[in-house]
Formats: sequence, structure tokens, C-alpha cells
Amino acid sequence: MPILNNKKMAFGGFVLLLCTVIVGVIIGIAPNTKLSSSKIKIGVSVTPLSSPFLVAEQLGLFKQLGLDVTLYPCSGGAACTQLMLDRSVDYATASESVVMFQSFARDDLSLIVSFVESDNDLKLLTLNPVNIRSVLDLAGKKVGIIKGSASEFYFDSVLISNNAQHIEVEKVYLQPKELVPSLLSYRVDAISAWEPMGFEADLLSVAEVSNLGTKGVYQLSFNLIARSPYLEFVGDEPVRLLRALDMSIEWINSNPESALTLIAKRLEIPLNQVQWSWDDYLFRLSLGNSLLSNLQLQSRWALESGHVSGSPPDFRELFYSYPLQQAVALRN
Repeated sequence: MPILNNKKMAFGGFVLLLCTVIVGVIIGIAPNTKLSSSKIKIGVSVTPLSSPFLVAEQLGLFKQLGLDVTLYPCSGGAACTQLMLDRSVDYATASESVVMFQSFARDDLSLIVSFVESDNDLKLLTLNPVNIRSVLDLAGKKVGIIKGSASEFYFDSVLISNNAQHIEVEKVYLQPKELVPSLLSYRVDAISAWEPMGFEADLLSVAEVSNLGTKGVYQLSFNLIARSPYLEFVGDEPVRLLRALDMSIEWINSNPESALTLIAKRLEIPLNQVQWSWDDYLFRLSLGNSLLSNLQLQSRWALESGHVSGSPPDFRELFYSYPLQQAVALRN
């Protein structure tokens, strides 16, 4: 079922006022301006990381730029990407880890833009009664991990950063929905998990939860991707899409408290769940060397770990930079 629905959501008069200001001042398009309609479907991960899309939808920014957008909910970037590959949606949101793995399997992906980054979204969690006080204490322990994902890359990176890559650890491969229950039931001693699993563990656990991870050891990015053949026939649609996201991010950064409230209501989650990680998010449109280096680093890890085989892709060929260049030019 699409995220977009027919329920009337009462966000107060400030949304209408700010929407008018955005349309009249930031967009620079008169209310009666007609743009050619473009009907598109986007697979969006159901998480505050997707805030630029959710805000753009709620403020009507897509419509103002002639885009009839339907947002489809996905339980993570891999699921969103699969919807796109199945051609159920036109675009998808995904982490750079998903992009990296898919690039070994196919050559028809285009990475259009990165719209959010976080250096603290993944965590290595344990319960205090297990009596694990440091990464070295994980020797001989069981760690719940999502195989071949950012979860596993982050865990291996934490081991290296703590000079603990030599210790014997039993990796227990689980599905995302199994991580927190496995930790709380002591079936594993720790989990390498992304948000909101950290929030869920802290909320549901009777015992105190400790984070053994290292902030900054891994830079998560969420990105907008599409199939290259699709982009060949859509004209300036990606430019308008990025323009709407750019204005959405400007509104988010200028109105953080209102954004928190809007996102909590839009995702139908408690406000404190959004607040839990909000300060760790950097919302901006980018497509640069940092992302390229991250993709290259992860591809080397995937090859050395045996998750993929063959020659690493030239990730520079994935970058479809024209829409971002045009969107930035329209901003100035």
C-alpha cells in the first residue's frame, strides 16, 4: 500500500503558511504556473532518514514542480531497491552498501544523489548483564549480524578500529526483524544494528543497553537511485525531483522542531523515537568524493570477506551528476 494516502493530517496553519512562503520565495514559481505533469513512483524506506521525501510530500513541493509522486514504503534500502529492479517503482532510496553490492551484480544502476548522512546510525549493542565491557570482551561470544550488509561492514570496522580483528567471534546471521528479539532473549551476546533498532532495544529491554561501537567509524549515507535505462527517457524529471528535495531539506534545517513533529506524525511513531537519532543526521544533497571513497572501501571489504567476486566496479560510472548540477544552479 502506498505511503501516500487520503487521510487528512492536521499539522496546523503553520504548514500552509510555510508552504506558501516556500512556493513564493524559494521556488520562485508563480502559483498559476503550469508545469508538464510527471507521474512517478518512489520506493522509500520507512525511517526518519527519508525525511526529505516525506516533508516534500506533506508540503506539496512535488506538486509545485509538476511531479505526481507516490511514495511506496519499504523495510530498508534492499527492499526498496528490489521494488525498483522489479519495476514496481521508478526510483528507490538505499544505503551505499546496497548500491555497492548491486553494482557487482548489474551495470544498469545510476546513483543520482545522496540526501542524508550519519556517522552514528549503526551501533554495536549489548546488555549489561552479559558483562561485556569492551570490544575485546567479545572473544568467544555470539554477535547477531545481518549478512553482507552495513551491519556486517560496521562490525568488522569496529573490530579493526579497536585492534580486535584477531579475536574469535561467532557471527550469527539474522534477519533485521530478528536482531532485537535475539538480543533481549540472550540468544546472542551483542548485535550490530542500525536505527531504529537501537531505540527499540533501549525501549523494550529491562536491562540496561550499552553501545560498544565507535562513532564515526562508518559514515552511512542514504541515496536516491534509478535504473539507467529509465533515466534516458524522462527529460528534466530528475532535476525537478532534486529541486523539491533541496527545498524540503532547506525547510527541515530551518524548522527542526516543526520537522520533528511532522515526521513523527507522518511515520506514526512517537516523537521521542524521531528525536533519538535526529541530531546525528546531516541532511544535504551531495554526490562527491566522500561517497565514492566509501563505495570503494566497502567493495574491497566485500571482496576480501568473500561476499562478492570478480573485479570491483568503477563506481564513478554510477554517478549521474547532471540533475544535481542543475538543481544547485536553480538554487542560486
